[in-house]
Amino acid sequence: MLKDSSFRNLWTAQTVSLFGTQASVVIIPLLALGTLDASAFEMGLLGSAESLAVLLLGLWVGMTADRYPRRSVMVTANILRLLLIGMIPVAYALDMLSIPLLFTTVFLVGALTLLYDSALSSHMVLTFDRRQLPKINSYMEGSTAVSEVAGPGLGGLLVQALGAPMALVADVCSYVASTVLLLGSGGSTKKGEETTAQEAGQDAADEDAERENAEQESVKGALTGFTWAFSHPVLRPVIVSAAHFNFFTAMFFAVYTFYVVKELGFSPLLVGLASAAGGLGGVLSATAASSFMSRVRTRLLYVLSLVVPTVGAFLVPGSELLDSSLLRFLAVAAGMFLWSFAIVVNLVMSETIKQMVTPTHMIGQVTSAMRFTTLGFEPVGAIVGGTVSQFLSPTTALVIASCGLATSIAWVVFNRHLGTYDVNEAEPVSTA
Repeated sequence: MLKDSSFRNLWTAQTVSLFGTQASVVIIPLLALGTLDASAFEMGLLGSAESLAVLLLGLWVGMTADRYPRRSVMVTANILRLLLIGMIPVAYALDMLSIPLLFTTVFLVGALTLLYDSALSSHMVLTFDRRQLPKINSYMEGSTAVSEVAGPGLGGLLVQALGAPMALVADVCSYVASTVLLLGSGGSTKKGEETTAQEAGQDAADEDAERENAEQESVKGALTGFTWAFSHPVLRPVIVSAAHFNFFTAMFFAVYTFYVVKELGFSPLLVGLASAAGGLGGVLSATAASSFMSRVRTRLLYVLSLVVPTVGAFLVPGSELLDSSLLRFLAVAAGMFLWSFAIVVNLVMSETIKQMVTPTHMIGQVTSAMRFTTLGFEPVGAIVGGTVSQFLSPTTALVIASCGLATSIAWVVFNRHLGTYDVNEAEPVSTA
């Protein structure tokens, strides 16, 4: 795939932006804790901001991603995200930084990230052969995993050395670099091959017709992807299990940073290193995800991808039972490693299944519908996590969340349609 210049440019742009994004995953919570002395409940609210954007704006974002040229949408999303993140150190310098400002910024960045991802998913299907999608998605998830290794560790190191506000400059720089790469990537070619002038003209005509149809859509049109996704017998259990899992994931991670800093006494550097251990698990998983998918039946592998992160989650509150700080750090790092290793497989499978069963012209809408459903429960989960942590204890909140994660397998274990489906044997749907 790396010999294809259109894929190489797209992949590089995505990888660069992810590095800064993953650094900010550590930097912004540490900023709220260290600079603003946020409470457990405020951390829960902050944790809900990004997914709340998906809940409120998800369907509209999907229609927008399908309405305009995908690469232009991605460039616009990048520019707006870098401006928003850049506001945080400016607000700090002007002594205007607050939890509401952080919440608003994370909310808007979350909406723009959904816009970018919806456009990216459609762009890949329009550009490459669907048979290449498992390998392409493995590369993309591999970038996510690599950034999860370097990003959080770099973020923790930058917070330790420069302070959280200035550390966010790394995220701004990553979006600048990604935007330059996207602008310089040029046109893309279907299936990695050169198109003739006639084919290129037909593609352009198809794109114009697609945008004209999209412009005529109403709110009912925005709901089309949602209705279609839930009517599909294979896609439905994937969506519902992910929504269940993400509710308790949000509950868990709304408390996680507060817990490891306040209860376990981790420094910013240790927080970053623990997250980096998770990224390492993701890197190893990304290199093997397509191999797992080709050798293990789809439902069994999907169930395992939900069970393993549950084990990793229990290791975090379980670390309190250990005597030394080193052992506690190792337990948390191992938990994050197992979590990311399994989640990368889960994400590659989910994305590939969606792209294989969904008509091309609906990819953006279905992506947003899935995000709306699977991430839409996260604001509630994050607020529940912060509330339980505030009124009971952070440990109790983590244990409850871990138990909830374990029950997410019920939606796929007993589903007969997913049980008979194998992504390697299924034919991709028509692009019409």
